[in-house]
Amino acid sequence: MSDYFILPSVKCLYFKADSIMYQMNGSEPIFKNPTYLKDVDDLWIKKLSKDDKKLIIKDLKKFKKI
Repeated sequence: MSDYFILPSVKCLYFKADSIMYQMNGSEPIFKNPTYLKDVDDLWIKKLSKDDKKLIIKDLKKFKKI
């Protein structure tokens, strides 16, 4: 089973094993058009709350996003 969690500040469901995200519609994930963490832009990273950033900091460093 994949480790996943919600990143409320950017309204995404994040799957750690694949570094992939799905947009949320309220509390429901939309399992269409996934976004890979390696493809996010600087604005998306700036929107992350401190708590959300702590959850994915290692992956952000892995993809040289911070």
